[in-house]
Amino acid sequence: MNLIILPIIGLLTYIAIFYYRYFNRTNPLPGPIPLPIIGNVLQYPGDAGKWANQLQLIYGDIFEIYLGTTRTICLCRADLVENLMKSNFYLRTTPNDGLDDFGVSKKGIIFNRNHDDWSYHRRFLQKTIMAPQIVKETVESTQVLFQEMEELWKRLGDEKEIDFAGWISRFGFENIVLLTTTLRIHSLTNYYNKVNPQDKVVEPEGTLPNSETYINCAKSFFDGATFSLLTPKILRYSPGIIGTTKNLLNQKNWLTTNLLGIIKARRSQIENSTEKIDTHDILTQFLTINTDKDVTQGIVDKNHPGRMSDDDVRANMTEILGGGAVTTPSTICFIVHYLSKYPDVQKRMVQELDSVLGSDRDSQFTIDQLKKLEYTEAVLNEVSRVFPSVPVNFRASSQPDEIAGYNFPANTQFLINMEGIHHHPSDWRDPDVFNPDRWLDGSTKRSKNTFLQFGGGARVCPGRSLSLAEIKTVIALLYRKYDVELVDKKGGG
Repeated sequence: MNLIILPIIGLLTYIAIFYYRYFNRTNPLPGPIPLPIIGNVLQYPGDAGKWANQLQLIYGDIFEIYLGTTRTICLCRADLVENLMKSNFYLRTTPNDGLDDFGVSKKGIIFNRNHDDWSYHRRFLQKTIMAPQIVKETVESTQVLFQEMEELWKRLGDEKEIDFAGWISRFGFENIVLLTTTLRIHSLTNYYNKVNPQDKVVEPEGTLPNSETYINCAKSFFDGATFSLLTPKILRYSPGIIGTTKNLLNQKNWLTTNLLGIIKARRSQIENSTEKIDTHDILTQFLTINTDKDVTQGIVDKNHPGRMSDDDVRANMTEILGGGAVTTPSTICFIVHYLSKYPDVQKRMVQELDSVLGSDRDSQFTIDQLKKLEYTEAVLNEVSRVFPSVPVNFRASSQPDEIAGYNFPANTQFLINMEGIHHHPSDWRDPDVFNPDRWLDGSTKRSKNTFLQFGGGARVCPGRSLSLAEIKTVIALLYRKYDVELVDKKGGG
């Protein structure tokens, strides 16, 4: 009998203590009442932006939720996030056992909580992936790959509908693999063979195998990290959910194993080469830093004299490839969707493309020409404002700070509702109206932190220049040659 009563007493005691602490917490904010252990996770609808916006309507611009047992302060107005852009908010999250289990809290830059390690890798990426030469190469490779994709579209014929989202995700992954490794995965060819098996194209020699698996695992990396962050351990390993947990881990492990294979092969190639290394792709720079064949420029520092380990390289490559397969293609799809909904905007943008890039639809263009596409960039910005590819962002404090008049201790978790900030009427005139003109010269000056296209502060995305170059190039290539229509004009594009 005691074996039954004691656990019940223990559970009731835990619940009583939980709610006593909850109702007597410091700086109480409005928000949904959490459940013990799991917090408000069961209320999560599967769309973080939608959830944050729904809660903002109910509780205002600052409220709190509980992600498991972690109290999370949600901020939905630009002036409220100003302090979060300071250097002491370099952390993405407070300690999280889910991210520990997923293996990302001590590696890479997205979720890495080790400040010294994070800052070193971030500085490396800022000096490599944001370099003008990489941006120039992005514009060039995007045009080459787009031409390859066009040839495959022609083979499909005019009668076959194009699943643009499917094609552009393969395109984005192919491009980022090429730019970072110089390797060809030929994901476009493999995708063509998948959608048109009766007329298969022979894969070129040297193709990396399993391109579809690479893409699926790269995409699921962010899903797995988000799932691990938001889902308490008691739920992650519960019946009915444990299968999802294992599947996400298996996909991450597959990607880890195969990327390590590429990394080890390239390192061996570099070490055994007797000739000077004349390639400066991202992977080669990762692998040669602090070696006698170092091709990096001014990245090394006295605090990190050793070479970068294979697993550190793998962690950085995983995040880069995931961005190439997910966020950049998603933004391109959103732009296509909104241009189809607003034909006048599309017409004006095409006129600019003709004016700046010339009437020869097959001519190559340069990064300098892209910079002159002011209205095209305004369209990109407005789409990113209305429908950001990453609607919310996380930050955690490394020391006590004051936010919105409240004093919060170190290791407080914050959530930035970027979609809410992008639509806030205090900072945007007619925030729900799609209007690219608001971005042109002479428009109303915007306040700080009202547009967080790539995050902001210490955690701003280091790949933003590369991403923007690819997006603008794809849009220019697509709309200077094609009339684009949505099959489902009422759908999400």
